[in-house]
Amino acid sequence: MKNLSIEQAYKLLENAPRGNKELWLKHSVNVAIVAERLADQLKLDSKKAYVFGLVHDIGRGKREHVGLRHILEGYNYLISLGYEEEARGCLTHTFYDRSLVVPNLTKANTNLTRNEIDFIADYINKNGFDIYDKILQIADNMGSARGINTIERRRTESMLRYGITDVSEKNLRGIFNVQAEIEAKLGFSIYYLFPEVADNISKTLIKDVIKIKINKNF
Repeated sequence: MKNLSIEQAYKLLENAPRGNKELWLKHSVNVAIVAERLADQLKLDSKKAYVFGLVHDIGRGKREHVGLRHILEGYNYLISLGYEEEARGCLTHTFYDRSLVVPNLTKANTNLTRNEIDFIADYINKNGFDIYDKILQIADNMGSARGINTIERRRTESMLRYGITDVSEKNLRGIFNVQAEIEAKLGFSIYYLFPEVADNISKTLIKDVIKIKINKNF
């Protein structure tokens, strides 16, 4: 089994044709940073975690791969290149529990066929989630195009963008369970590893206040 180097992973991202690639790349890099830092603290392979973070959304490389279809496109793309471990992360980063797979995949905007849904569900049910999957899930929920933020802020932004449903509430509980598991292994809050979170929150709040004042003509 071959593995992607950091340089190769960056090249794949840079060669992707996606139109709004700048935001997508920033998100991927920040996810990689979070994953690397968590893995290092847990005495795992931090370079591997970094690469997983870089390519977890590689399926978004084409504009038409919207919704959850990007996870299968990313998996198939990396499998075609022979990168099985990295391909796994494309599928597993979206789900936080086996019970959440089918509810997420049957949402209206997944753009997946029934056979594709069955394949993903079978894959997750068979393989489950290892520690790198869980690190990637945390990282994906902290890294944004604007920097590194709390899981709560990222999930709130997502729910405001896509709406609050029974599935989104279950996803929220699911990622908090993953966070609790990782923190139990660390022995402290994940946010101790990310002092930049406070700065990013402050900057975002300042921008929000400015927008409000402009909109109200203060």
